[in-house]
Amino acid sequence: MAQNMTSNGVAAIEIDKTIDDGIALYEESVNSTIYATSIDSCVLDYKCEVAQSNKRLRVTQAKSLFAAHQNGRRYHAFHEGAYILPNDEAEQIRMDLEHHIYRMILAGELYRAPLKPNPKRVLDFGTGNGNWAIDFANQHPESKVIGSDLSPIQPTWVPPNCSFEIDDVETEWPYKSSKAFNYIHSRNMAGSIKDFDNLFAQAFKHLQPGGYLEMQSFEAGFFSDDGTLENAQSALKWKNLLIEASNKFGKPLDVEGTWEKKMAKAGFVDIKNDVYKVPVYPWPKNKKLKEIAQYQQLHLTAFLEAYTLALFTRVLKWDKKEIDILLEAVKKDLQNRSNHIYGKIHVIYGRKQE
Repeated sequence: MAQNMTSNGVAAIEIDKTIDDGIALYEESVNSTIYATSIDSCVLDYKCEVAQSNKRLRVTQAKSLFAAHQNGRRYHAFHEGAYILPNDEAEQIRMDLEHHIYRMILAGELYRAPLKPNPKRVLDFGTGNGNWAIDFANQHPESKVIGSDLSPIQPTWVPPNCSFEIDDVETEWPYKSSKAFNYIHSRNMAGSIKDFDNLFAQAFKHLQPGGYLEMQSFEAGFFSDDGTLENAQSALKWKNLLIEASNKFGKPLDVEGTWEKKMAKAGFVDIKNDVYKVPVYPWPKNKKLKEIAQYQQLHLTAFLEAYTLALFTRVLKWDKKEIDILLEAVKKDLQNRSNHIYGKIHVIYGRKQE
């Protein structure tokens, strides 16, 4: 991992003064078939078995839980409307790309918490398509890894030590005290949770003494070290509207700055917040950062629509045409090589005292 990306207050990223048109390849890539694929309605059909004792759902094969469609995207039907992101094939491709970016940022690792060897039980809530849980299970065959999510979009072919459950993490967690976890992980839950105090309290309750909670998250915002962010007025407008809509929705996006105090309130100790800069365009001189930026440029095109559609239409009452016009302007701001803009990833983890 490049040294200038690994802590709070990192140094300004050095700018590549020799940028040429070669990186325009990535501007073309975002319009490729990777995000233009027509989705067959039966591609991701599943059947869910209701476990009546705890109202959880275990994923098996067949059709269910995909009744909600809006603006050409498919959303979860279990606790419909509780989550702002779609769950269709395009979104799962975005999740794959995002997972790759996280691994690049973390130098190939899946986590930052100083775990003891061979964690027996691991929970990944908000698991999405299960990438992180599957990778962790493959790396730790001795661990029992559970991924939970509102949407049953995880693959059926998984490592034998990995399983998935359909559950709402904001309801009472169903796990017995005798089945406490050694490590609990989650990514990008900002905008999905009403009460992080309650979430962290539940995580603390269901951890073994000495266990860790780790929250990884993209911060809702853009930054620059040289003031060029001020040239990106459409991007700033979008960010402000997105945060406004998420606040009105009751699940704010700009919450990472509160997590350390809330985790401490829940009882966690030794809390760390590692912050990583993620350039949105390949303007850095550093080769590793430039490579990360190329992936992030592609990822942002899908990210912008995924996060915008539900909040802007349901909460702000915008129509699709208005959204499309704004997002095109945002993309131009972010792909302007004169704007040296980056995002931030937070990796915040804390320990339950033994």
